[in-house]
Amino acid sequence: MNENSDEDIYRDLQQHIDTFPVGFPTTKSGVEIRLLKRLFTPEEAKIACNLNFSYENFDSLPNIYERFKSLGFRYTTDELETHLDNMAKKGAIKCIISNNEKIYSAAVFILGMFEYQVNKITKEFAEDTKQYLQEALITEMGKNLPLQLRTIPVGIGIDHEINIANFDDIEKIIEEADGPFAVQNCICRQSMQIVGKNCVVTNRSETCIGLGIVAQMYIEMGWAREINKKQAINIFKQNERDGLIIQPGNAKKPDFICSCCGCCCEELLGIKTFPNPAAIASTNHYAEIDPNLCTGCGTCIDRCQLKAIYPDEEISSVNLKKCVGCGNCVMICPSNAIILRNKKQVTIPATNMTEYYNKNLEQRTKRKERQLKKKIRAEKKNIL
Repeated sequence: MNENSDEDIYRDLQQHIDTFPVGFPTTKSGVEIRLLKRLFTPEEAKIACNLNFSYENFDSLPNIYERFKSLGFRYTTDELETHLDNMAKKGAIKCIISNNEKIYSAAVFILGMFEYQVNKITKEFAEDTKQYLQEALITEMGKNLPLQLRTIPVGIGIDHEINIANFDDIEKIIEEADGPFAVQNCICRQSMQIVGKNCVVTNRSETCIGLGIVAQMYIEMGWAREINKKQAINIFKQNERDGLIIQPGNAKKPDFICSCCGCCCEELLGIKTFPNPAAIASTNHYAEIDPNLCTGCGTCIDRCQLKAIYPDEEISSVNLKKCVGCGNCVMICPSNAIILRNKKQVTIPATNMTEYYNKNLEQRTKRKERQLKKKIRAEKKNIL
């Protein structure tokens, strides 16, 4: 292959990934192509262009082989398996073992390829990812609501004054979840550390929990260690004490749960760039401060990851455009002046992440159709 044909292959792969439920748009700088080159050889990129995306229903090797054979690929089964396994080890695609058979799927970039760089991310990959987020991906995230993660209240064991739905209760989510369970290092903190920025909220990296299919893949790949439900709850209790925001996948039955800080988390950093983060974030709650009880100590101001609480004369007040209802301020208020409130309109998440991604893809498809129609109308108008 010559250099030009290689460039075409990577562009084809970019366009293929951009058809997935979470977009992978182009940039003027071409940083998205640099990211793909760090993950795929030209040969692997050609293979990946023909892999289907599915969150749960992965393709078996025999199915992929037969499909590739009909497309004119001349790999043996062993050769194809070697390529797929190499990509999976690099975190470029997904792979798990089901019924003693390897099954594969293409992956989105976030949450996907980036997160799969845990424990092996390079400085160059981290820097390219941050550039890509700033150039294109944050804007893309803002177009595709609801986000992949949602915010639920911290406070295991705290008797909140409001009713917290089961799908917003971390303890109930863990209790009702199917195994296996795994804990892994936070890729966002690792990404920051490798470019010389340490987290100011916690010195712990092992804070993210995988459940079900995500846990299975991370365990099989050696990216995480298996734990039980009790250990998972204990990890979340420590995450709450550290002041991290609990963010599961945006479904009633999520298969991953992040514990995020405002200085490292790529999603939180992204929504903080918008003028109204509370409208971007998926949350059913907000904090309210009783001015008669608040002493103006400022503890909540220091605790808030979104900078949603500010000094207001001699007390603290909440900027509702920034508050995502995580409850961190409620936990540490020494005068019990802060409570959580339910939003008037409760947002019920998808049943599972497969449903979430299917709905997201439908939304993206409709938006692209509207954009295409608008472009055609504009071109006709210019001709006339």
